[in-house]
Amino acid sequence: MFLRNYWYIAAMPHEIGRTPLQRHILNEAIVFFRKEDGTPVAMADACPHRSMPLSQGKLIGDTLQCAYHGLEFDTQGRCIKISGQANVPPRCRVRTYPLAEKWRWIWLWMGDPEAADPAEIPDFHWNDDPEWTPTGGHFYIECNYNLLVDNLLDLSHETFVHPTTIGNAAVAETPVRTESDEAEVRVLRQINGQPAPPLYVKLKDFTGDIDRTQNITWTPPTNIVIESRSMPSGSNDPDMVLEYRVLNGITPATDRTTHHFWATPRNFAPEEAVTEAFHEGSVRAFSEDVAVLEHQQAMIEQQAASTGAPPRWIDINADRGGLLARSAVKRLFELEQAGQA
Repeated sequence: MFLRNYWYIAAMPHEIGRTPLQRHILNEAIVFFRKEDGTPVAMADACPHRSMPLSQGKLIGDTLQCAYHGLEFDTQGRCIKISGQANVPPRCRVRTYPLAEKWRWIWLWMGDPEAADPAEIPDFHWNDDPEWTPTGGHFYIECNYNLLVDNLLDLSHETFVHPTTIGNAAVAETPVRTESDEAEVRVLRQINGQPAPPLYVKLKDFTGDIDRTQNITWTPPTNIVIESRSMPSGSNDPDMVLEYRVLNGITPATDRTTHHFWATPRNFAPEEAVTEAFHEGSVRAFSEDVAVLEHQQAMIEQQAASTGAPPRWIDINADRGGLLARSAVKRLFELEQAGQA
């Protein structure tokens, strides 16, 4: 169930240039490039003549030439030249997609182009706020996107998957409060008077127990913001506060692969050395998640192949956020299919 009338992160700005880039989004192959004036373009990555990927072609000015028979397409997807014949069939064109560049990402609209409103792009302003220092990246994960949504809405796994970076026993042992409405799902955890995890000690030199807040917000189709704030227990010293956001743009590539665009902007210690340490710690933690998620996907597929049906899981309390998000997507998908979204 892929929601289509929403904005998805498709790329980081530096990934799109004058060399055509192929990327799969919602089971569709799309080619991206920039016009000579820097404007990004997205169109279906299949020549309507014989389905050669246009991403294998080349740019001639702002025209994309197919590598197989040389058909040329303008940035509106219209074929404007076919070698050896004067007429171009009107149906010889490819679909184009609305794009917007915001919050240090390129956003793609996969639904009705008339409904594409950049004002509806999710609020990830921390990634482009001068008061916050960003770092981030992109993972391509061989798993269904729902597994990543589950992972980020249930941070109890930090205790077991990330013990050397952001996790310790206190995370899994502290229960959460889960809330939801039609617009979002929220998972809230308050950890008081517990030791700091290893990465926090490295970043802020915590020597004693800390109070730690994890507030997670999911909004459709697949966006998750994690608000993290920690400080020494009983302290009101603003210089000892460690606060950051984990911004997650989860873009389904196919039924079994996912793009994870992430950023961890912080509002303390803007020095480059701290940014490097923060980036390295984030990449390490996310890489640990990737290993878990790909093992999950492989086992799910193995079980399905063996039994002819997907596995029947046992849910626990910590799963409530992920279950609510899946339920919301199902409801919105049904509305979208009925033409009401």
